[in-house]
Amino acid sequence: MSIMKHTVLILLALLAGMVWSQVQPEYKPLTAKRFVIDEDLYGIYEFSQKPQMGTVILKVQVFNKKGEQVTPFTITGRSDMPSMSGAHDSGEVDFKLNSRKNYLLPVDIVMPGDWEIRLIFRRAGKPVFHGAIRFNV
Repeated sequence: MSIMKHTVLILLALLAGMVWSQVQPEYKPLTAKRFVIDEDLYGIYEFSQKPQMGTVILKVQVFNKKGEQVTPFTITGRSDMPSMSGAHDSGEVDFKLNSRKNYLLPVDIVMPGDWEIRLIFRRAGKPVFHGAIRFNV
């Protein structure tokens, strides 16, 4: 292969990498159960039980500055094992909103190890917040 072709291929690979990195949103690690969504809203998450093999329910609540529970978003979640990326990917699943204004997502834990749930909060169809919850089973 000529040096010119080789150089062009390298430049194309670098350009593709830059475009890919701009397309991928940055997921804020949710290391505490309470997290800031924006200057007016915060969220709290908790599991129905300590994550273990089987199905656990992830509950997310959203509150305004006054401490009132609100539901301005549609939220989706995607669970997977980062160490086995794609092997146990749930796909993007909608949270269900119950009558108590709680967003609920069933999460199927199929094997022990490291897990991550990626959350996307959307308002009027546009993503406004990306968060990630990591835990071990």
